Amino acid sequence: MSDSCVLPGFDATEAAAIAKRLFALEGPLQQLDGERDLNFLIGDKGSRYVFKIANVDESPALLECQHQVFERLAEARVFPEVATARASVNGQLIETVYSKAGHEHVCRLMPYIEGRILAQVDNPSPALLEDLGGRLARLDQALESFAHPALERPLLWKMDNALDVLEAFKPLLTPQPRRDLVEFFEAGYRERVLPRLGYLRRAVIHNDANRANVLVDDAGARVVSIIDFGDMVESWLVVEPAVAATYAMLDRDEPVRVAAQVLRGYHAELPLGSVEIDLALDFICMRLCMSVCINTHQSALEPDNRYLLTDVESIWQLLGILRETDAAEARAILAPE
Repeated sequence: MSDSCVLPGFDATEAAAIAKRLFALEGPLQQLDGERDLNFLIGDKGSRYVFKIANVDESPALLECQHQVFERLAEARVFPEVATARASVNGQLIETVYSKAGHEHVCRLMPYIEGRILAQVDNPSPALLEDLGGRLARLDQALESFAHPALERPLLWKMDNALDVLEAFKPLLTPQPRRDLVEFFEAGYRERVLPRLGYLRRAVIHNDANRANVLVDDAGARVVSIIDFGDMVESWLVVEPAVAATYAMLDRDEPVRVAAQVLRGYHAELPLGSVEIDLALDFICMRLCMSVCINTHQSALEPDNRYLLTDVESIWQLLGILRETDAAEARAILAPE
């Protein structure tokens, strides 16, 4: 099982030259964070773009799928801002480039959406987190009946693969108490979730509304957009708000109540069924376990990629808190009123 995290081999000078040649775009250039792709901010405020050079394993078909999704979201006005790709000088939304090592990569140019990431908001308000849940519900509604063959690709972050991910990578976890913690939640997932998967709805979901992928306005009052659709996948619908809740809970004094705010906003727009609500906590815990396992694996492959270490210690801390939390009480809190 693998999910390449080795960043493409282009420096800022090379990226600037490619952006000029293919997109006739010049201006100040700044590298942004990325797990698998190179992202460069180009241009001056008011006219800025993100030039993206995809991982060597990324397929053009998946990017074309994302562009179709962006068009749906724009038509449905899910967010105040939706980035849609800008065509190259050749009239193409996706271009091919080669690294010095001869590796083929696809690239594209997206408008930069002004705002700040949710991670920069101290103690997000209940209203903001409910807005996040509601926006995700509207996103999922806009994608109802959407399908694309590119979404059938292997993906570590797909919840369907959770137990395989843990089996492959939990041996890398040290010290032993951390592995024991993951195995505690794994046992609960096997007992509670596996027998009831047939009761859960499936849909195409964003699958990664973490704190770095949610853009909010300067006041921290509303969600402006959600970015990075690279982990978009067809999976269980309830995983969408569960993933968003997972990362909203990090570093918060009452994490379960924070998660409830996200779920409440989602449920108000797209009601969740009783089984979906009952299993939301299990999916939150499993996403946390997947996170530490995948990040440990990827960090071993790419030790200089600091982005991979984002939130890792906070995730371990939250897992410890949830281990000591009464699960029945937590599920009662998570149930939307």
